[in-house]
Amino acid sequence: MYKAGTKEWEDYYDKLVAQRKKSESIPYIVLTPEWVSEFEKKIQGDDRYKQVAKTWEGSVTLVFKADPEAGLDKDLFVLMDLWHGECRSVKIVPSEIGRNGDYVLEAEYGRWKRVLKKELNVVKELATNKLKLVPFNFKNAAKLAAAAQAALRLVDLSGQVSNKFPDDLESKEFDSFKALLKKLNTDFGI
Repeated sequence: MYKAGTKEWEDYYDKLVAQRKKSESIPYIVLTPEWVSEFEKKIQGDDRYKQVAKTWEGSVTLVFKADPEAGLDKDLFVLMDLWHGECRSVKIVPSEIGRNGDYVLEAEYGRWKRVLKKELNVVKELATNKLKLVPFNFKNAAKLAAAAQAALRLVDLSGQVSNKFPDDLESKEFDSFKALLKKLNTDFGI
């Protein structure tokens, strides 16, 4: 296993993403490394996001709680390194890295799915604590509330990448997704 946070880990992760982008068909499955990579590119290339997020500082971790029916045997952490309208990176990371994000937002997989499909409003979900800020503190909650337009734009951009969710897959694709997560765990500690 590669040690998270090292150049070796980063290089191997980037190599895996490049290989999977060549072998997987579009639309990519949500929560795969190739989907996360395309999400990163969408954010980086979006002028509207850059404008509404120009005062935002800090990394945001999205925690998708374990849901075996969706192929998630354990929590999955998507870390977005965001800074003044720029997106430095978006990656699936081990829990010890994800939990150290500046803002850690946690919810059940099904709730995240409904947010990403725009069936639920991300701002309302945050305000009603259905997307939980972990650990909760008023200062960070206020900063998140002030970034409502940026959060909404991120949801819009994620939907432009794909709405192909793991729990909607046919049996063979679902088994492939589960095998990928197992490999990510073995090789990257994810």
